[in-house]
Amino acid sequence: MSDVNNGVPTNVPVCGVNIKNLKVAYGDKTIFDGLDVLFAENKISVLLGGSGVGKTTLLNAIAGLLPYEGSIDKDGDVSYIFQNDRLVPTISVYKNLDMILRGVYNSKTERKLRIYEMLYLLEISDLANKLPTTLSGGQAQRVAIARAYLYPSKILLLDEPFKALDTALKARLIKQLVKLNQMEKRTVIFVTHAIDECLLLADDYYVIGDSPVRITHSGSIEREQCDRNLSDKELSSVRDELLRELC
Repeated sequence: MSDVNNGVPTNVPVCGVNIKNLKVAYGDKTIFDGLDVLFAENKISVLLGGSGVGKTTLLNAIAGLLPYEGSIDKDGDVSYIFQNDRLVPTISVYKNLDMILRGVYNSKTERKLRIYEMLYLLEISDLANKLPTTLSGGQAQRVAIARAYLYPSKILLLDEPFKALDTALKARLIKQLVKLNQMEKRTVIFVTHAIDECLLLADDYYVIGDSPVRITHSGSIEREQCDRNLSDKELSSVRDELLRELC
C-alpha cells in the first residue's frame, strides 16, 4: 500500500512545485513558519500581497537562492525573471541569449535559430546586436523574458517583471507572455502587487499576508487567458474579491 498524506499518495512523482512546512528566517525575524502550498503543473499561479510581505523570499527559496527548512519538491529546472533584467551589459543581446544556450545545444546553428525565433515572437529582432545599456526598460525586460523561455526549464519564476512599465507596454508584454506559455507549457509562479496582472494571467491565484506569512485567500479563473478582457463579468467579480482581501 502506498503512503498517503492528506489523501494524496506520497510516492508519486512531483507535478509542479510542492512546498511543505517551509520555514525561512532572517536573523530573529521569521518570514515563513510551516507554509504548505502546491503550485500546479503547467499552470500560471499568481501570488499577490503587500510590499515586503515575503513574495520575493518565497521565489528565492524555490530557486534555491536562500537557506530554508522544510521541503520544496519540483519537477524540473528553474528559470527566473527578476524585477531588473540582469543582462550582461558588455555583450550584445544575441550573446546574452547565446550564453545561456551553450550548455544545452552544441550546434551554433541550432542556437541561432532558436534565438531569432524567440526574438521574432517578442518583436525585438532588431535588438539582437545592441548592447543592453542602449535598451529601454521594456526592451530589456523582453530580452529577459526571451532568455528565460529559451532555457529549457519546466518551472518559470517571475518577480514583478512589469513593475514600473507603462500600461500600454505592460498589456503587450502580458499578451506575449500568454502566447509563449501556450506554445510551450510551463509551471509558472508570477509575483505581483497588481490585481489586473493577476486577472489577465492567473489560472490559480494566492494572496499572502500576516507574520509569519500564510496564504490568506486563494482561487482560480477558468476562462482561457487569450480570451480574457478586464471588463468581463467573471474578472470583475474576482477583482472585487481580491480588493476585499488586499485592503
